[in-house]
Parts: sequence; C-alpha cells; structure tokens
Amino acid sequence: MMKKMMVRCALLGAAALLTAACFSSQDYKTEYDYQLLVHYEPDEDYQWDEFVKEFFNNGMDTVAFFANFSVGPVYHFATISDTDGFQGGMVLARGKDADASAERKPSRFAVYDENAGYKSSKAYAVFHDTTAALLPEHTIQIAIPNAASYCEAKGMFVHNVQAVYQAVKHGVGLAGGPFTEDDYLVLTVTGYKGTTQTAQKEVKLVNGTNAIAEWTEVDLSTLGKVDAIDFHLTSSRSDLPLYCCVDSMGYHYYELYQ
Repeated sequence: MMKKMMVRCALLGAAALLTAACFSSQDYKTEYDYQLLVHYEPDEDYQWDEFVKEFFNNGMDTVAFFANFSVGPVYHFATISDTDGFQGGMVLARGKDADASAERKPSRFAVYDENAGYKSSKAYAVFHDTTAALLPEHTIQIAIPNAASYCEAKGMFVHNVQAVYQAVKHGVGLAGGPFTEDDYLVLTVTGYKGTTQTAQKEVKLVNGTNAIAEWTEVDLSTLGKVDAIDFHLTSSRSDLPLYCCVDSMGYHYYELYQ
C-alpha cells in the first residue's frame, strides 16, 4: 500500500526574495510569504487507477486509503490497518451521490452532491471520526521549518456524505428513525501550536432536520497560528456514521530563512 501521495495545491501570490546591498553573508535572508490553497486531487490519474478501492453503489464511490498524504508542507493523516483497512482520519475520495432516497444503499465515501468536489473538482477529502485510540495524533500536521516561520489556517469548505443525509431524512441505519429538531451533527475544528490549543471552530453539519446539502464555506481565521489541526465529529445519535467531506482548505504560509 502506498504510504504517501502528493496532491494538488495552488500558491496564491509570489514568493519574495529579499536582499539589500548592505547585508553581509550572515544577514542574507530569504522570505516566502504566500497563500496556500489545498485541492484534494492526485497529481496523476494513474495513482487513482492503481490504488483506489471501490465501495458500495457498484463502484460509484471511490476512495484511496493512505497513511498520510501531503500538499506542500501540509500533511494529512489516517490510521490504516493491514487487516481492518481504514479506521479513522482523513482520506481522498471522488465519489458523488445525490440520491438520498430511503431505498438507496448508504454511501459513506460519496459526497451528497451531483458534482463531486467544490466547484466541480474531481476529488475532495473525507474525514471519519472513531475512537481516540484509532485516530492519528493529529488530522493535519503542518511542517514549520523554524521559529521565525508560521502558518495560519484561513478557511475551508465542508459537505455531508450521502449516508449522513439519507440517515437524517429517512432514518436509514438509525434505530430511532429520522432526525428530529433536537438532533445534530457537529464538526469541531481545533488548532494547535505545539502542545497548546489555540482555538476551536464548530460547524453544524446537521441542525435538527436541516442538513448541509451543498459545499459550505467555513472561516478558520480564529484558529490563529497553528502547526496542527484536529477534526472531531459529535452527534446526538450514537448510531449515525461519523463522516464528513472537506475541500479547498486555505492557509497563509510564511517561511523565513537566514
């Protein structure tokens, strides 16, 4: 099984090289200050063809399981077992299923959408929450080269998987039937700098009987400067599958070398 996979990103803004005639060789500094936008799409289609596993709906859902995959300095982690497969964390997916009728087989790796990723991109990420013992230490880890460098999370887009939307509307897979006005599914995003928690952001993926049904923007600027980000899903229903979709995560990334 492939352990690392490069996926696409966009650098918004030019990297700047700062020099001055009066600098000595010891004072010479290189500065890179740019916006990093993460698109969860493989660099080459053959990587999907070789490593993708198919689930449900006669192959409509496709997902690639990797222990980690990177976008520049941003690493995404999952727990992968040789015997049990994917157990939690973040993986790449490109399934889509806008049919949430009660008769439909539930899809945990297909976004509830007709167009796959945000702005009809071919792929996105799926996060699955499970017991803490099975989750990686962090969902996302950011490589910060030195104390003068930093990274700020800016925002992302979230969506529900088809299985969640179907469970909310029709009670498929739930012992207590469809969601009621007191039910919920919440994604909590937590920022860390070292071992210190910076801030948290809560996103209501399902609020009562209302479930997100399109890619929805989330502002993460309140997390501040981070080198790790954790995702956590909680629900009022203990038997709800704890999955959600993530796409187009944006960062301000600054590097300073001397």
